[in-house]
Parts: sequence; structure tokens; C-alpha cells
Amino acid sequence: MDESAIKLARMLADLAQQLNEKDSWERTLAEVVEAVQWAVDGCDGAGALLQRPKGEPEISACTADWVRLCDRAQVELGEGPTLDASTGHSVVRIPDMAHEPRWPRFAARAHGLGVGSMIALPMPSTVGLPCSLNVYGTRPRAFDATAEELALIFAAHASVALAGARVQETLEAAVASRQVIGEACGILMERHGITSRQAFDMLVRASQHMNVKLRRIAEAVVRTGRDPGDVVPRRDC
Repeated sequence: MDESAIKLARMLADLAQQLNEKDSWERTLAEVVEAVQWAVDGCDGAGALLQRPKGEPEISACTADWVRLCDRAQVELGEGPTLDASTGHSVVRIPDMAHEPRWPRFAARAHGLGVGSMIALPMPSTVGLPCSLNVYGTRPRAFDATAEELALIFAAHASVALAGARVQETLEAAVASRQVIGEACGILMERHGITSRQAFDMLVRASQHMNVKLRRIAEAVVRTGRDPGDVVPRRDC
């Protein structure tokens, strides 16, 4: 194995360890885009755009303000390689932003911001939602085949790390929900002299009547000390 291959292996091992230590998928994404910028030849900036259901895509991480402006331009204009990559699950390349015919409005905006070329890479497993890793160069044709392959490796590592981070967050949320529901049941059991099942049923009935998540009802009971039917819970965003 030559020295460059050993260096790459060490770099990816370090990245995997760093991603494993992040405690949220947002921080994981931030770590990925920073790593891509310094590791991929020709990359002068990187970002990630997340596609949420029933909502506009959101910029989840970026390495510079001009990267954020480029990603935001795609959202505002409703066109661009990132949107195609995140939903089409294929790499999208713009070798020369000044002569890009597929997304003319975005290309003009990005070129005006100093972008010469771009690669958009899908990360389909990201927190269960489509996401794209965007790699920008200030020069036309800034990325050769090796740079693109390395960016693909980063995207694959990021997908795995982000899925793990999402699972951890989901488990932590489930534990927190169970705890607050248990506390609310305890309050109702002591006040009314009822069983845990009866207390839980009170929470469920209030949740169904108000069309509010059970966890929110329980939080309101714990916060106010009032019965489920008398609380005004904080609704989900």
C-alpha cells in the first residue's frame, strides 16, 4: 500500500471516530462538510441540504456564507443540482458553472458568487430524509475523478454516521417521553386514588380530544399539576 493510500485510510478512520462522538445529526453534518472541504482536492466550500416532507428544503450545514447563499439560491429558485441529487439518488456534476444550461437561474446566481464548478452527492439514508452533500470549487473543472470518488466516500460515511445519530436521538426521545408520562401518571394516581392504567387512560383521552400528542399532555400535567382535561399543552411545531 502506498503512502497516499495509508494517509487516506487514516483520515477516514479519524473521521469515523469523530462522527461517532457527535451527539446529534446536526453536529455530525457540520463535521462532515468541514472534513470534505479540507480533504477533497479542488473543494473551496461544502454544504448539506436536507429535504423535509411537506416543507421547503433546509440548509443543515455549510462551511462559509457564500456556500449558504448558493444552497439558499436553489431553495428560493426551486431549481438546482442539489434538489435533483437528493431526490434522484445520483451524483450531479456541474463542470463549468458559467456554461450550465440545465439550471440557468441557479447557475447565474452561483457564478455571480464566485462558484466555478460543483458536485452534488446524495445521502439517502440521512435521518430517514433525502439529503445532498454539496461540494463547491471556485475554479471551473475543479474536481477530477479521484476528488469525486473521495467525496462519494465521505457521503457514504456520513450516511452511516447520520443514521446512527438519528437512532440515538430517537432512543433518547423515547426514554424522555416514557419518563414524563410516568411522572404525569404518578401525579394523577396520587390525586385521584386511581391505578396507573386509569391515570394513563386519562392522558390518552385528553390527547385524543385535543388532538395533541400524548407526550405534550403529560408535560403539561407535570408542569401545571392540573388534570389532563384542564391543561393547555404546548403544541408541536
